[in-house]
Amino acid sequence: MRIYPRHLPVIADEPQAEEFRVIDVDDHRGQGVEVLRRFAAGELLFRMNGVLRDYVTQYTLQVGPNEHLDDPYVGGKVLHCCDPNSMLEPRTRCYIAVRDIEPGELLTMDYDLTEDYLFKAFECRCGADNCRGYVAGRLAEVPAVANA
Repeated sequence: MRIYPRHLPVIADEPQAEEFRVIDVDDHRGQGVEVLRRFAAGELLFRMNGVLRDYVTQYTLQVGPNEHLDDPYVGGKVLHCCDPNSMLEPRTRCYIAVRDIEPGELLTMDYDLTEDYLFKAFECRCGADNCRGYVAGRLAEVPAVANA
C-alpha cells in the first residue's frame, strides 16, 4: 500500500506501508520513519518522491547543486545519526541500507553527507560513539562551542 499522497506521481521503488511507517518519536526529534521488516546491508530501502525546489526547507534533501527534493511525507522524516543505518544516493534518490536493519528500528542517515547547509542546524544527541555534537551541513562552519 502506498504511503505518499495521491497528488504525487507514483514512482518505481517508492516506500510501501507494509515496510515503513511514519511515527511520532519524541518532543526532541519529532517524527521519524520506523522500519517494519528486516533489510540487509546494501539493500534498496526505497526511492524518495517529492517536489523539486531550488531552496532548502525542513523536509528537503539536497539532490544536486541548488536542487532540493521536498518530501514532508517520508524521505524528509528520516532522522539524523552520525552512525546511520542508511544513506541517500542523491543522483538516484534511493535510500540504501548501510548495515542490516531490524524491524522496529528508526531509519537514520547522516545529514552532513548530503546537505551543503541545513535548513536549521542543531546540537546532535544521536548517542553514536562517533557523534560530532553539531550538525549544520558539510559546508557550514561549526560554532567553536560545538567543538569543545
